[in-house]
Amino acid sequence: MSSNKTLTSDDLDVIGQDAFTAEDPMVMVAELVAAVDERRLADPADAGYALTLAAEITERQGDLAPALGLVDRAVGLYRDDTDGFARAYRGDLLARLGRDDEALAEFTALRPRLQRDPDAATYLSEAMEECGYAPIAEQWLTAALESVLDRSDTNAQLLYHLAQARRRIRRDLELPADEHDELADRMREVMNGLEPAGEREADGRGLLFWPKPEFDRILLRWPVLADPYGRSWDEHRARLERELTVRNDAGETGLVLFTGSADGLVAFAARDGGDPADPGVRAGYEDQQENLAGARAWPPRRNGPCWCGSGGKYKKCCLPRSRA
Repeated sequence: MSSNKTLTSDDLDVIGQDAFTAEDPMVMVAELVAAVDERRLADPADAGYALTLAAEITERQGDLAPALGLVDRAVGLYRDDTDGFARAYRGDLLARLGRDDEALAEFTALRPRLQRDPDAATYLSEAMEECGYAPIAEQWLTAALESVLDRSDTNAQLLYHLAQARRRIRRDLELPADEHDELADRMREVMNGLEPAGEREADGRGLLFWPKPEFDRILLRWPVLADPYGRSWDEHRARLERELTVRNDAGETGLVLFTGSADGLVAFAARDGGDPADPGVRAGYEDQQENLAGARAWPPRRNGPCWCGSGGKYKKCCLPRSRA
């Protein structure tokens, strides 16, 4: 049933997140579709996004054909090249429905965007990998990367995204690193302000993660902790994912996340009469938590549950945050 509420872009993001844990996610699908049909979107340009979101929720329920129908509608509502993710997703669904010729035709139509749209390297390669076309994606990324490198007007952002997407695909395919992979590693190091991998040592530490209820509680009690931990839970997760990705690229192994709690931090601080917001107290609490059992190994499998506890797949939840 429609709520008659006008949905903002932020509302759509919340619906997408809440759908992971909703008792009946299809109620949210109905609301998204109704908001489009009844023109209840604060920004009409969000119509394609709303339908793509509805398709993803539907897909998670195992209903591939209805999900494809929603994506078809979404593609028709996007303008210009902003339909790239939805079209790549359509190719993925077509392949999983056994319509391989149509899927490959969809992917092939998107291939020219690899040489002009930085985001295409991500959405196209991930969609192709999802449905078993990773070797083809690696070939296309290689050709696009080499073409961009040959240009006199090389776009640095485009080059970076192509190199990183290709590096990821080649790791998943267990291919040996080549000169383009080394370029991708150097670019990431420069982007993150790191020394070359051979000149720094891993510190072997895990990272403290605050689950959403605990994160909300610590910021409510100590707003100053937004500086070290993030102004929102999304920012907190993005920071952790980026840091872990950088460490992984630097060759660190055994990366883990350990969990914090607001009450636990208060109790730790109280034992020494300290302030929970004090950096020294927090460092001690992190040392304590890291030595407890129950740390989560990182990274999880791409199609496995995300480490943040959202209930979504890692590849669609926190993995993309490393590129945010």
